Amino acid sequence: MKTTVRETRTLIKFGVPQSVYTGGQGTSATTYVLLTVVIGQDALGADITTDCFYCEWRNSFGAQAIQQQADGIQDPARVRLPFVQAVYDALRKKQVRVYKHGLTDAEHTFELTSSVDNYAEENKMLEFQVKRRAVK
Repeated sequence: MKTTVRETRTLIKFGVPQSVYTGGQGTSATTYVLLTVVIGQDALGADITTDCFYCEWRNSFGAQAIQQQADGIQDPARVRLPFVQAVYDALRKKQVRVYKHGLTDAEHTFELTSSVDNYAEENKMLEFQVKRRAVK
């Protein structure tokens, strides 16, 4: 039986860290920019891009949720989405933020609690675990 992404109903966006150096002050600030990928070309050959991805978002429940809450993990969830190479690369190499419903406020910002899995190395589906980002 093949495992697939069943219900891609939840919109998510990914924030990728970008450091900006401030000259003369010796400091740099990190901001998060939305990950954008090329999905095709229009009739004139210009790239068509998107920063929106649809996924299957499953909140944890039962014994797993109770254990994660005891470990201090708030609002844990499993995320599955169709394979996108740029998303896979970003999730593997950077500290990416996940914005549920595409909203970038603190209430909808999540961070990874597991590494990303290219399920069965088939380049068909990505799976990873997230938790709500703690706001200080």
